[in-house]
Amino acid sequence: MGSDAAAVIDRARAIADTVLFPRAQDVDRGLAMPAGGLRALADAGLFGITGPASHGGCDLDPISARRVIASVGSGCGATFFVWVQHLGVVRSVRSSPNTALVDTLLAPLCAGELIAGVAFAHVRRAGPPAILATRVGDGGWRLDGLAPWVTSWGLADWFCVAAETATGELVWSMIPASATSGITATPLALPVFEATGTVAVAFDGCTIPVDQVVTIEDAAAWRAADRGRAATGQPAVLGVADRAIRLLDDATDADATLAARRLRAELDAAWRHDDALVGAGPHDDVESHIAAASDHRASCLDLARRATTALIAAAGGRGMDLGHPAQRLAREADFYVIQAQTADGRAATLRSV
Repeated sequence: MGSDAAAVIDRARAIADTVLFPRAQDVDRGLAMPAGGLRALADAGLFGITGPASHGGCDLDPISARRVIASVGSGCGATFFVWVQHLGVVRSVRSSPNTALVDTLLAPLCAGELIAGVAFAHVRRAGPPAILATRVGDGGWRLDGLAPWVTSWGLADWFCVAAETATGELVWSMIPASATSGITATPLALPVFEATGTVAVAFDGCTIPVDQVVTIEDAAAWRAADRGRAATGQPAVLGVADRAIRLLDDATDADATLAARRLRAELDAAWRHDDALVGAGPHDDVESHIAAASDHRASCLDLARRATTALIAAAGGRGMDLGHPAQRLAREADFYVIQAQTADGRAATLRSV
């Protein structure tokens, strides 16, 4: 980890501790996302951690990026979830062969001047395309179907949407938030991250001009690569565990202090394993790597669950008050069970219980 990466991680930790965490309870109970947390992340250059330096990004290596993601996740889960969707879009636009789109969007996305959301979880599902992409005469595309999970509705300026053709191609396109024709959003009622503007979006004849297409790729190849990418899991769950352990360690109860010490040792070991998995490079035995990474994901989820349960136990009845962080952190830990869950991750989680 270079000195520049270390500085970015330090900035993320400082913002999580001084800006995000003190306001997280209010954000959790609110129906709308305040701008302050996202603005602080943008001002610190954290909207561009997956972007190139040529366009104002930090270009962090994967291990350092996961430390930043965990730090932001330790501060405020709702703010984190809006921000992390954006990072994936930056990565997609960065690699786009559509140079005009890159020139127009990449720098303001890296700066946080534009916020982006993404809709692609439906592509992981088996069966016919959830959103069907059909080519139209002028080289653009028509989208029809349902994206059951889209975050940042009402917050983002652009959405990167994946749709599948009848011949097995994935069409990724950027759709401005101002677009309304052929698009209907229905809010989802969630037990956590209510302020993130998470909705289901129905597409009914929504047309995308060719200049808004990010890329077109083979759907089967994308799914194969996605299995490997998603297997290691969301590092924010380790951020939740870290926050719970820190709060537990602040308790005056000797049993709580001892529990915090044991959990901290487990968290340190989890990070060492995470670094080894992420930094291993190409894998000759892909299936073995996915199995090991999925088991690691399951163990991280279990660690966060136990850490947040310990915090609730130490807090007592007040830990279940909506104004107390213990119950919020427990709900956030549960959320990461399904975030970016694939069949491999689901099976590993079920084996671990």
